[in-house]
Amino acid sequence: MTNNLENKTIIVTGANSGIGKAAAIQLAKMGATVIMACRSLERGEKALEEVKNISKSEKVVLMQIDMSSQTSIRNFANTFKSKYKNLDVLIHNAANFDHTLKTPVLTGDKIEMVFATNHVGIVLLTHLLLALMQHSAPSRIITVASKGLMLYPHLDIEFDNLNGERKFNLQHAYYHAKLAQVMYTYDLAEQLKETGVTVNCVRVTNVAIPDDRLSHLPAWLRKIYNLKRKMAITPERQAETYVYLAADPGLEKVTGGFWDENNKQVNSNKNSYNQATWKKLREVTEKLAGIK
Repeated sequence: MTNNLENKTIIVTGANSGIGKAAAIQLAKMGATVIMACRSLERGEKALEEVKNISKSEKVVLMQIDMSSQTSIRNFANTFKSKYKNLDVLIHNAANFDHTLKTPVLTGDKIEMVFATNHVGIVLLTHLLLALMQHSAPSRIITVASKGLMLYPHLDIEFDNLNGERKFNLQHAYYHAKLAQVMYTYDLAEQLKETGVTVNCVRVTNVAIPDDRLSHLPAWLRKIYNLKRKMAITPERQAETYVYLAADPGLEKVTGGFWDENNKQVNSNKNSYNQATWKKLREVTEKLAGIK
């Protein structure tokens, strides 16, 4: 892989706004065929035109996917594989941080919404596209976690609370799922050694959230986000790390890393390196995702 992405096909989930849209623009500018995988076709179509206009590329395609729905994920994977013979980079940017969730909400697959979207769906989509990525090797999988995990140095996978049975609040559920993603990254990287498929995770820092994504929040919470925004980096700046991991030729064989916004490898919490937990998480997640 080189910085010229003319012959590369890249999926970016959640590409209709924020970091995902910024990454889609940057990758399209480099010549890649970019699949914007979005839950809302209405918002996706608006973003598609913007990405095409700014990148001056017609090699940008919108496809619908709901990362909380296993049926939607399977339909997306089947449609993608029927249209494309290669997949060079899979960027798992989409995530759920819905402030309206005060109690656990189960998906149609009977999984708590945040864990379903931010972890289980990602594992399922990767599984469904993995053979194609191995065929396309060298190829790259990029997962996304959060710098906010630093506030939870002792957090571990709560196998007795995956559906919020024992306790639930949105922030805890979000970071719990993101910790699962970090462990999944390390585990999958080990499994895929020598296959030509690398797996790396981005530790997203404080990134400015656009006003249109705050409109549903109460006024006091919007004020907090406005204060945070003064200390935040832009989505475009954070997207540069996505692009670095997706395109830098020096990273062709680099795998199992946790990367900050300065393209430096950093450590995650102590519990995230427990390989016994990786294995149990893998087994539980595969069962939840219907992976045999």
